[in-house]
Formats: sequence, structure tokens, C-alpha cells
Amino acid sequence: MYDVIRILTIFTLIVRLIKRKINLGLSMMIGAGGLALLYLLPLSAIGNALISAITNYTTVQMMAALGLIMVMENIMRKTETFKQMMESLKRVVRDTRIVLAAPPAIIGMVPSIGGAYFSAPLVEEAGSAISITPERKGFINYWFRHIWEYVLPTYPGLILASAITHVPLGKLILYQMPFAVMVVISGGIFCFKGIDLNRKGPSPSGVDTQTRKGRDLARLTASLFPILSIILMVALFHIDIAIVMVVVISLMFIYHRFPLQRIAMTLRESISWNILLIIVGVMFFKETLGATGAVDGMSLFLTQTGFPLMILFFILPFLVGLLTGLTIAFVGTTFPLLMTLSGGAPETGKMAFAFASGFTGVMFSPVHLCFVLTGEYFSADRGTIYRYMLIPSGMVMLTAVAMWVV
Repeated sequence: MYDVIRILTIFTLIVRLIKRKINLGLSMMIGAGGLALLYLLPLSAIGNALISAITNYTTVQMMAALGLIMVMENIMRKTETFKQMMESLKRVVRDTRIVLAAPPAIIGMVPSIGGAYFSAPLVEEAGSAISITPERKGFINYWFRHIWEYVLPTYPGLILASAITHVPLGKLILYQMPFAVMVVISGGIFCFKGIDLNRKGPSPSGVDTQTRKGRDLARLTASLFPILSIILMVALFHIDIAIVMVVVISLMFIYHRFPLQRIAMTLRESISWNILLIIVGVMFFKETLGATGAVDGMSLFLTQTGFPLMILFFILPFLVGLLTGLTIAFVGTTFPLLMTLSGGAPETGKMAFAFASGFTGVMFSPVHLCFVLTGEYFSADRGTIYRYMLIPSGMVMLTAVAMWVV
């Protein structure tokens, strides 16, 4: 019980700090300090948590990948590649909803933490021809960015879930496919609700329409080439995204004939230290949370209270996903416990339900980097984005309940 109270206290503190516009990285560090104080962690444990947060491979990889994403975004914006991409897409695809949803959906195929920052400029460009609020753009970017984590075997959370539950990966994907379909359906209904989808400007016409469309398709393919290259290298060949991006960015510098002085200036102006601080803060909070043993204590309390199995399969993954913002965290910490609670061989539908529950927590987590970066980019009110997500997320969970029952 005490673990639940302490965690909720720190969670409330972090939310209040964020509402006061304090940098999330700093807010998370304050939250980690509060956790350490409530659990009376020794200074050595706090120091170890901070060192681990700064130096572990995940942090370094995230910072490198996100820093390189910022550089690539800068290059594509300054060379008007984004503008060319979206203008071509608008002419090739006449449905404004697809134009807005396609960039985050495509980039979401790359299992990159914080990848929503990559698709945000594309959504911004796509929305330039219609009247749309920053919060709505943020919702579209965030929601369609996360279609694939339920079903793409390139995502480590899905692979780990299969390994822990001993459910074949193909079978787990099949059971979770309805969740991804419902993300698309609910997004199609609610992401564009109340938006005037009529574009400003004339539609293409004339005898050369087909020729123009072919040219636009070629321009679209060319502008997408850097992004598609990253997706293919990461998804098919499993090359580290940071390595792939270094190669792609180097080729872009050569293709656009950037002199050394401009390269140096691009690298210098692209990096946002505030955003990199967010990664350190989130990882420090995660390491401190692990050092306290709070998640284990909370899970033990909830299992001893006699809650129905379905409630436990929802609340345990949901709370861990909400606290950490990481799929691999809720899978790794709660799935072994859920396996024990269900007799060691749970039905696939029940584990799919648990996955959907945990990922719903991840989506609502204030420390989920994609959510934070989306809010930062669009300068959007995070509370409004949360409100937009309520009904679509409920629809996904209703689908998960159906999987439990069936």
C-alpha cells in the first residue's frame, strides 16, 4: 500500500511541475530525487542510478539517434525537401486525412524512441494548407505514430512478450492485429473530427494531369528516399539506427553540396540540449524507480488484494506503462507476474489484453518521449491532446476486452 501511495505522490508532483511549464527532464530529475527521499535511498544508490542513466547503452543510443534526427530534420527543412514531399503527396493523394496521417504512420515503422519528432515537421507541412490547431496536429502525429507497436516484429516489446509468454510471435501478432486496425479506425474517426479538410488553393487540372501526377510521384519518391532508406536498413537488416543515420546524413550533405562551414553550422544549430536533457531525466527516473523496488512492491500489493484476474491484467501493465513510458518496461516487469497469476500458461487473448493495457498506459504516460517531443514541437497543450485520446484509446481497450472474452 505504501508503495502505491508514494508512487502516486511522485507522479502527481511530476504532473504539477510539467503543468507549470518546467522542462520535463528537470521535472523527472526532481521526481527521481523525491523517490530517493521517500525510499531513503543512500547517496551511493542515487549516484549509481544517475551514472547508469547517463552511460547505459539505451540512453546513449537514444541521444545519438534523436540528435541525428534533429540534424536530418534541419537539412530536409532548409533544403525544402519537406515542402517538396508534402506538395507532391498532396497532388498524388487527394484525401487530406491520408496526407496528414501518412508521415507519422510511415516513420512509425522505425522502432525509434522519440521518432515522433521526425514526423512532426511533415504533419506541420501537411497541415499548412488547412485550418488546424497545434493540439490537433499533435494528436494526429502522436496517434498515427503508434499503429505498429502491436504487430511489427521489429519492436523489442513484442519480441519480449512472445519470449516471456512462450506464445509464438506469429500467433501473438495475429491476436494483436485487431488493436492496430482499431487504432487506424478510431484515428480516422476522431483525429479529423471538426477539421475543415478543404485545402486552400486550386486543384490540378488539364490534359497533362497524368504526366504531372507521374512527375509528382517521382518527386515524392525522391524526397522520401532518405526516410525509406532508414526504415529499410533498420527494419529489414537490423542495423543500429544511429549508424544508418550517420551514413544517410553524410550522403545528404554530399548530395546537397554543403561546404564544411555550412555542415558545422547545421550540426551546431540542430541540437536542442533541452530535449536531450529530457532523455537523461526520463532514464534517471527509470533507474531510480528500479533502485527503490517500488514497482515490485506495488505489484505484490495489488495481487494480494484479491482483485479479479481481468482487473490485475489491466492495472499492473497499465500502471508500469504509465510510470515508465516504455513498452519493454511493462512487458519485462509485469508479464512474468501475470504468467504466475494465471497458472503459468495463460491464453493468448489474455496476454494480448495485458499488452494493450500496458501500451495504453505508455500512450498516456507524461514521460513517453514521443508524447513529450510532439508537445514540444507543436507547442501544444498536453491536456488537450490527452482529452482527444480518451475515446480512441477506449475503443482499443474495448477491442482488447473482446479478445479476453473470445
